[in-house]
Amino acid sequence: MDGDPGNPAVGVFDSHELVARCLGNLELAERVLAKFRSRFVEDLAELEQAALAEDASHVAIVAHRLKGSSASTAAHALCERAAEIETLARRNAIAEIPSRLHGLRSEWARFVEKAAPPGLFARHGQ
Repeated sequence: MDGDPGNPAVGVFDSHELVARCLGNLELAERVLAKFRSRFVEDLAELEQAALAEDASHVAIVAHRLKGSSASTAAHALCERAAEIETLARRNAIAEIPSRLHGLRSEWARFVEKAAPPGLFARHGQ
């Protein structure tokens, strides 16, 4: 698992954990990952719009959704970043959210790089 600069214990993406969550079914893990990738992009856009509108309630809802989907997909650093945004939104600290969104986008880029290699799950064996 790769370390997050802010917290070495938090990794970008743990493919072994995702496969384990899918009970060893590599095809299912690939489908879960593909769905996560497409949905995350949509949710990130929605989160950014809510932040621009300074809608703390909606930011909290979308950040919570991102936190849950990231955790389920073993994207731990994304989960941590989304949790930070959710906490800020629930405290109505809307002015602090744009900088956290930048961190979330950066973490997303790291995730895409880590989780994108062709045959990612091939090394897990069948």
